Amino acid sequence: MDSKDRRWLREWLVKVGAAAYLLFVFAFMAGHARPGSIESLTQAMASALVPALIGTLAVLGIMFYFRRR
Repeated sequence: MDSKDRRWLREWLVKVGAAAYLLFVFAFMAGHARPGSIESLTQAMASALVPALIGTLAVLGIMFYFRRR
């Protein structure tokens, strides 16, 4: 992979990763027994890490595939 592709991936990793993380945090907060509480926020922040990482890698993989075509 050349430096141009690495720079492109690094740039989009931050954008897609942050958006996915925030969406999963809000989704997990809404599913908590007491949405809006500090407990729901802390539980959602910890629970959102793995799904956001998987979603980010999947989206970047698809984006990179179509970029290389």
